[in-house]
Amino acid sequence: MKAVQFSRFGGPEVLEVVELPAPVPQAGEVLIQVHAAGINFFEVLMRADRYAVTPRLPMFPGVEVAGIVKAVGQGVDGALLGRRVAAPLFASQRPYGGYAEQVTISAALAVPLPDEVSFEEATALMVQGLTAWHLLRQSAPEGKTVLV
Repeated sequence: MKAVQFSRFGGPEVLEVVELPAPVPQAGEVLIQVHAAGINFFEVLMRADRYAVTPRLPMFPGVEVAGIVKAVGQGVDGALLGRRVAAPLFASQRPYGGYAEQVTISAALAVPLPDEVSFEEATALMVQGLTAWHLLRQSAPEGKTVLV
C-alpha cells in the first residue's frame, strides 16, 4: 500500500510516497479504502516544525479520511462492507496516517455517508466542520451574527 510520510521537516518537498504493508483490521475495526483525505493547516505547520507539538519522525500525516469499507475485523457487522464512510482518525488510537490508500479505525467511529455527500465534502466536515460547530455552540453570543 502507498502512503505519504515526511522524515525531515520542511516544505512540501519533504513529502514522500512510501510503500507500507497493508493494514489489517483488528477486532472491532474496519478497513477503509481511502478516496479522500483532508489537509489541515496544523499538518502544514507540523511538517515545517512550527506547531506546538513536534511529531516523531517519520510522520504519516492525515487525520480525517473518507472512503469505502473493504474489510471488517472480528465482531464487526459484515453489513458495513461496501459502505461509504468518513473516519475521524484524530479521535482514534492512531490519530494520523490518513494520507494513505487504506486505514483502519474502530467501527464505532466510522460515520456512514449518504450518497449526496462526496468523499471530499465529508473530509471537510471532520476537523473544520466540527471546529465551526463547536465554536457556534460554545462561543456564539445569543442574538449575534457569526461568519463561518
